[in-house]
Amino acid sequence: MRLQTSDDFRFVRASWEVAPANVAHNREETLEGKRWVPFAKGGEFSPYYSDVHLLVNWEREGEEIKSFVDSNGNLASRPQNTEFYFRPGLTWPLRTTSGISFRPLPDGGIFGHKGPAAFSPEAELPAFLALMNSRLFGVLVSLHMGAADAAARSYEVGVIQRTPVPDLSGAEAEPLGELALRCVDLKRGLDTADETSHAFTLPALLQVEGDTLAERVAGWRGRVSGAERELAESQREIDDISFRLYGVPEEDRREIEAGEVPVHTGAALEAEDLAADLVSYALGCAFGRWDVRAALDPSLPPDLADPFAPLPVCPPGALVGPDGLPARTDAIASREWLRARPDAISDPPEGSVQTPYIPDAEYPLEVDRDGGLADDPDHADDVVRRVREALELVLGERAEDVERELCGALGVKDLRSYLRNPRKLFDEHVKRYSRSRRKAPIYWLLQSPGKVYGLWIHYHRLDPDLLFKALHRYVQPRIRLEETRLEESRSRRAAAEGREARGLDREIERQETLLADVREFRDRLDRAARLYLEPDLNDGVALNIAPLREVVPWNEAGKRWQELLRGEHAWSSIARQLRRKGLV
Repeated sequence: MRLQTSDDFRFVRASWEVAPANVAHNREETLEGKRWVPFAKGGEFSPYYSDVHLLVNWEREGEEIKSFVDSNGNLASRPQNTEFYFRPGLTWPLRTTSGISFRPLPDGGIFGHKGPAAFSPEAELPAFLALMNSRLFGVLVSLHMGAADAAARSYEVGVIQRTPVPDLSGAEAEPLGELALRCVDLKRGLDTADETSHAFTLPALLQVEGDTLAERVAGWRGRVSGAERELAESQREIDDISFRLYGVPEEDRREIEAGEVPVHTGAALEAEDLAADLVSYALGCAFGRWDVRAALDPSLPPDLADPFAPLPVCPPGALVGPDGLPARTDAIASREWLRARPDAISDPPEGSVQTPYIPDAEYPLEVDRDGGLADDPDHADDVVRRVREALELVLGERAEDVERELCGALGVKDLRSYLRNPRKLFDEHVKRYSRSRRKAPIYWLLQSPGKVYGLWIHYHRLDPDLLFKALHRYVQPRIRLEETRLEESRSRRAAAEGREARGLDREIERQETLLADVREFRDRLDRAARLYLEPDLNDGVALNIAPLREVVPWNEAGKRWQELLRGEHAWSSIARQLRRKGLV
């Protein structure tokens, strides 16, 4: 029961790569123009819960995948058991070194060959989730694995099918479902601090109280420790029930239970990681991706839906409009609309909201609508200024002190150093937004060769004019400003003597170097703009960023550009455009 695409780069995307309006959750929507469907494809060991980070192209019920042929003209993809697609169930990683782990497969998704699925009547799924994550079930699975499967730690569907399960209809099994859902809630609750998750609401440091960074870090660590204790207790109860249901003698149980199994949630705990999360969140607020009001009023984010329900199109912490999609200009969902939502996948009841949206002027933070912010302290759209405004709003009067602590934890002297150094925020962002071998950063750092000037671009604001707007709005004004400063220095130098003259000579040299650097950045950005390419988010991040290879400090962009010039990825919109322009 699985889908093998045979070309994941073509058919698979990270959930944050594509336009939310293009995500389908049932067969009908794939026939109505929506291309992408949640795709369970294995992942790491994570019992009870793991977010589904991937999407697969299943437009018109997988028309493109089903007709995909290899270089020899043979059908390459193998969709199997498609009648089970879009149904809630359980899924697990096919291969892990830590053992088998089951988690919910949400309604409206598809499962892959590395993330098999199991199904039962929907009401029984929580009980099976508990039983199949019990220590005893794991031992039974190991006993039923063949030599090849055991050596490869490969948990094939046949192995799970051969593993016996007891009757779960009696009163003895009733608590299993509640315990499983409790484990899901605990792990998903911590996942609300991961901005790549469908559950994201706020970064960890804004989910706890504290006057200082250290106090907030300690508060979050305490929350994680508490969740791990509760998970361990729930697991013990699940194991107790499972041993009774299977009728395992006490002596055999003691042998099976030898050695404690540690509980790990995967939540970030280090001060540096948590500080990076907070700065990334502030940048997302400045770009209008996250709703800063959620940090000011905990009643605004909607509740998460049942773990077997469809995934939300936008996380609870996203800035949305009254259609539940990313907010457009002067169409931000009102507090009334947000409070009226039953959960993150539902709209308010019809007629329950009098004022569904507000204009941008009523939102507490100025957000970028053009998709770009400048690394330029002399510009009103300076990225550091905007990030700082978001931090000041959510941290209040302690913002300045906490900012200093943040910089200390991040190992930088100030926020500009952190945002400007490509080995800091940008590298961290690339790592954060890379899953299942898919690299998909959505905040792009465009930078001059000398790294003294740059822009931050939001991938989801891409349009055919974005680069030209950036040149006109940010780069050209900066060049004119530096030209004026250079002329002023030269004018002062003409009348200066001695030490003053030598100081001005050094100042002029620095100014000439800076101006040459920004002009080179302009020329490189202009070359990319004059390709006149139409961005298509369906192509994914790696191909859309490729034309910016000269200004992006990321080798992946250059690698993908060379592949495009060699004629690879012919299926993509950008490849078709390059062919029409005679560049391929």
